[in-house]
Amino acid sequence: MSPAGIDAFILAAGRGMRARPLSLVRPKPLFPLGNVPLIRLLADQLVQWGVNRTFVNLYYRGNEIRHHLRDVDRIKFVEENSLSGSRILASPRGGVCSPMLVVNGDVFMQIPLDEMWREYKRFSLDGVLLVRPRTSASYSAVDAKSGWYRGIRPDLREGDRMYCGVGLFSQKFLASIRHGSFFHSLDGSAFRVRLLEYGGIWLDLGTPALYHRAQFDYLEYAGLAESAAWSGRSRIEKAADLERCIIWDDVEIGAHTHLVQTIVTDGVRLAGTVARRRVITRDTNVPL
Repeated sequence: MSPAGIDAFILAAGRGMRARPLSLVRPKPLFPLGNVPLIRLLADQLVQWGVNRTFVNLYYRGNEIRHHLRDVDRIKFVEENSLSGSRILASPRGGVCSPMLVVNGDVFMQIPLDEMWREYKRFSLDGVLLVRPRTSASYSAVDAKSGWYRGIRPDLREGDRMYCGVGLFSQKFLASIRHGSFFHSLDGSAFRVRLLEYGGIWLDLGTPALYHRAQFDYLEYAGLAESAAWSGRSRIEKAADLERCIIWDDVEIGAHTHLVQTIVTDGVRLAGTVARRRVITRDTNVPL
């Protein structure tokens, strides 16, 4: 078996509470990077890796996510009646191969599936967690000893690592999950899980401020112009002045509008507006 034969699961059902008011307009997996929805960027990576099937769980604004992935090859949607977090991974799915790649639907990265696979096979593991240097106390630290997972902790220490949002797990471990966070099912168990250091691009879209930063980090990474953050379905007058702004679909920006580091969401109409570090929706205008 090669990594090309495994199944994958993108977790995409959450309400995105920290991302409001943006997530009141679109579900977080549909926040665009370079005018492509995040979840489409992730799904296309999985297709390129040749995964067998990609499962996506749906709950909040699920029909919108389904629409954007309708033409992705070998996609399977899993409807949820209520949010279950990681517990959805324990639900049996016919013909699911072991192991399964699990991807959070609110971060962008280049998934090193080949490296994860080699680590998984080398140690006959129950899981491989991608980790990176911990950048904020808002992320829990992954406790490790000689590369083996030992738990998570909230305190901040030098050299801490944090989970990147991508893991490769055995079917045996997935079937054991009984908690909203799979870490609680790992803690104190006998499952063999290794940490794999990830040093590539990693973008968290969890809040409006993080999303704004992620957008321009992505444009630099992809070699795209700043205007790639503006939807082609929007109309922007030449006399408008936009600096490091994100413009979603069906927006109209008139002359003499000056925006700096501002996110403008679907369907907004602006004329003569001056704004700096704002999030503007049809219903709100709040600080970024």
